[in-house]
Amino acid sequence: MGYRLIMLTRDGVDRSFDVREGRTTIGRGDRCDVRISLPRVSSPHCEIMLENQRALLVNLDEITGTLLNGRSIQQATLNPDDEVTIGPVTFRLEHSPCVADASGAQAD
Repeated sequence: MGYRLIMLTRDGVDRSFDVREGRTTIGRGDRCDVRISLPRVSSPHCEIMLENQRALLVNLDEITGTLLNGRSIQQATLNPDDEVTIGPVTFRLEHSPCVADASGAQAD
């Protein structure tokens, strides 16, 4: 069992992105595993470190920051149903029965 990020959208059509073992980067840059092509999102904005079913969220953006459940963090442990906000985009963390390689996933 792994984790999945569910992008919460206004139209109710949620999109999901697998969080893979090791490091999953989120941001605007081409090398990010989950890309959010919006100006308020930094090239590498944050990352999730997943090891032994433990997920750690690490902020990489010093200007706009990363929010966990509405609070600004530098680093924090993630739990299922936590909400991560990156610029104007919010994700919910869910348990996933099977996690595939998240490389190349795009949120734009």
